[in-house]
Amino acid sequence: MFRIAFITALLIASSSFTFGQKKASSSEEMAIKEVIEQESRTFWARDFKSWQKLWVHAPYTTWTSAANTGVRQYHGWDAWKEQVESLFSESPEPIPYDGDVEKYNYNFRIYGDGAWVTFEQSNKGATTSETRILEKHGGKWKIAAVQLLFNANQDEETPAEEGANE
Repeated sequence: MFRIAFITALLIASSSFTFGQKKASSSEEMAIKEVIEQESRTFWARDFKSWQKLWVHAPYTTWTSAANTGVRQYHGWDAWKEQVESLFSESPEPIPYDGDVEKYNYNFRIYGDGAWVTFEQSNKGATTSETRILEKHGGKWKIAAVQLLFNANQDEETPAEEGANE
């Protein structure tokens, strides 16, 4: 009798732990999606002050964009920050976001205070395959790396959209 009660209690405890992990993972996914979404919205709105709060400010921060017309890459927070400040200075007007941009097909790999996320984004006919690497700093998710692949599976005859497609 004791053995059955012990096994039953063990199963209940392990089920609760598994359920709790699943629930925590789901809330982490939602928190990560929100950071990715806010980073895009603040970038398109040209809101540098809010945008920079969503990034890891470290030498290993990386932003890469590849298209059939070439590759652009910035290594380190300082290089990426400088590029975005320059872009916002040259093109300060906000760019429409709602109704133009859609993110879908999310895949998450969360490991402690780190996450690797892939998704696709559509922006007025241009499709990008995107990857984000995030880290938790002070309990908040922040972006450490971005990879954008424009029109990844299209032939060379189809030009990629100009500019950064956050």
